[in-house]
Amino acid sequence: MKDDEKSLPKYGVLAEELTERIRDGTFRGGDRLPSENELCRSLGLSRQTVRQAFALLESRGMLIRRKGSGTFVREAFPAPGTGTIGVVATYITDYIFPSIIRGIESELTRLGYAITLGVTKNRVENEERILRSFLEKKVDGIIVEGTRTAFPNPNAPLYRKLAESRIPFIFFNGFYRELPCVRILTNDRACGRAAARLLCAKRPGGRLGGIFKLDDLQGLERRAGFAEGIRSCGGTPEDAPVVWFTTPEQKTLFTGSGSALPEQLKGCSGIVCYNDQVAFGLIRLLLKQGIRVPEDIAVVGFDDAALSEYSPVRITTFRHPQERMGVLAADKIDRMIRVPDRAEPSAVLRMPLIVKDSSG
Repeated sequence: MKDDEKSLPKYGVLAEELTERIRDGTFRGGDRLPSENELCRSLGLSRQTVRQAFALLESRGMLIRRKGSGTFVREAFPAPGTGTIGVVATYITDYIFPSIIRGIESELTRLGYAITLGVTKNRVENEERILRSFLEKKVDGIIVEGTRTAFPNPNAPLYRKLAESRIPFIFFNGFYRELPCVRILTNDRACGRAAARLLCAKRPGGRLGGIFKLDDLQGLERRAGFAEGIRSCGGTPEDAPVVWFTTPEQKTLFTGSGSALPEQLKGCSGIVCYNDQVAFGLIRLLLKQGIRVPEDIAVVGFDDAALSEYSPVRITTFRHPQERMGVLAADKIDRMIRVPDRAEPSAVLRMPLIVKDSSG
C-alpha cells in the first residue's frame, strides 16, 4: 500500500487502485469495468464499498454509468472550472527541472487540463508576480516549487488569499513552514545520513566535510542528515567543516575567487555536496589541482542528474524521482480540485543511493 493510501477508507483505496489501472492502460477510454458483483467476489469487498468507489470516480469525471449496460471509463476526463492549472517552478530548462515539468504537464494534459507556467528564478518578487497573475486568471489550482524555502516567505498572505478563494495549491521539493499545505518531498535527511555513513565506511578514521545550500529546506535537511550520519558513526558533527552557499553564489562557487578548495575543506578525505551540480564543479576543481577523486578525496552528490554521468569521475548520488514527482503532484492537485472536502495527504518519496565512481 502506498504511504498516502494508509489513511483512506476501503472505498478510497479501491478508487485509487482503479485510477492506477486506468492510468497505466489496463482499462482504456470506453472500456467497461467489471460489475459491482464481480469486484465484490474477486476482491472480497462489500457491495457498498465498491459502489462508493464507483461514485467517487464518477464524481471526478473518470467513469460514466449507463443504465442496463454497466460502468465505463470516460473517453476523456473533463477538467472542472477554467480547466487551467498554474505551475510555479524555480527553473525549467536545466538540471532535473525539465523531467519534473514533463511529468506535471503530461499528467495534467491527460486529465484534461491546460497549464500556465511561471518561472521564479528563485526570487520571491517573481513568485509574487506569478501568483497575482494566477489569482486574476482564476486558475483551478496551483502546483508550486517553493522559493528560498529556508527563509520566511513574504508571499504568505497571497497563499492565504488563494485558500480563501478556494484555489487549492500543492508544493513540491520545498514548502513554507509558516503555511499549512500539502507537499511532495524527497527523503533528504535520510539521504544525508546515508551519504555520511557511506563515506565513513569508505574512509574510516578520515575527516568528512560538506557543501550545502543555505537558503532552501533541502539544503538544511541534507546537512542535518549529514550531521546525524557522522554522529551515528561515532564522529562529532562539529568537527566536520561545512561550506554554505546561497542561490546567487552557486554559479561562482568554483570560479574566480572560488577557484581553490575552500580552506575549511582541506584535509578532508570525503565531501558530501548539496547536489550533482556542486559535486561536478568540485570534482573538476580537485582534478585541476592534481587531487585525485576518489583516491584522495571521495565525493557524493544528490539527484542523479545527467551531470552525474558526464562528470570526469562519475558521481555517486541519490536518484531524484523527477518525473514521478511531477505526475504525483498533478494527480494530487486534480483530486484536491474534484473532491475539495477530501483531506489530501502529503507524500515523501525515496531517493535510492546510486553508487558510481566518485566514492571509491
